[in-house]
Amino acid sequence: MPRKINTIILDDELTAIENLESMLSFYDYINVLQTSTSFNQLWQYLQLHADQVDVLFLDILLNNENGLDIAKIISETYPTIKIIYSTSEASYALDAYETSPIDYITKPISAVRLQKALTKIRHAGNYTVLKNNDVKIGIKSKNVIQMINIADIRLIKKDLRHVKLLLSDDSKLTTTETINALFIKLKAYGFVMITRSIIVPIHDITALDYNQATHRYTIQLLSQLKLPPISQARMKDIKSELAAFNWII
Repeated sequence: MPRKINTIILDDELTAIENLESMLSFYDYINVLQTSTSFNQLWQYLQLHADQVDVLFLDILLNNENGLDIAKIISETYPTIKIIYSTSEASYALDAYETSPIDYITKPISAVRLQKALTKIRHAGNYTVLKNNDVKIGIKSKNVIQMINIADIRLIKKDLRHVKLLLSDDSKLTTTETINALFIKLKAYGFVMITRSIIVPIHDITALDYNQATHRYTIQLLSQLKLPPISQARMKDIKSELAAFNWII
């Protein structure tokens, strides 16, 4: 079982902290240890717990404090802590990279942009992902929780108001859970959300077929199931997710 990525946040705006915490809560491999609104609070925490911290989300424009100066102090004192800048000011990006951050995200932070930053964290730290051999997941189906072997899942699809799982024996299971909830449970085991309504296991992907006429991609699966074409922008996000599982594309 791989350990979680322990994270702390420094931002002088409580709303910004709450928003980032809420977004990070969707990632089961992220553990927010501490949030601070001032460098003094942060420093007191690090003096006791720095050995437990993997990542710092750091704002640059702080009340009476400069995030760039703070980053230099932390990098020199605790070099194992990785830094991700999260700031409303994009003009500091060049100066920020002098401290070798993992990423630089401008506010308001989008889910897609955050996903890319977290992918970089996992790459940089060589964090492993869970394997799906002999792992079962409880799937709610009406008043029953069905125990399904993750390796048997071939496709999850939202069809109108229903979410269905297609299994390796060609049987189908209709669940009362949302497709987003299922993705949160399964992504650490090698599942990728192709569209907002389709999830597939990464190990089933055999090819990414680009159509020059339509400028769209078709993902080919080992199971031969047909998927709708996807845009170049969405494929870029999917490639970032695949990179977290050591795919080189």
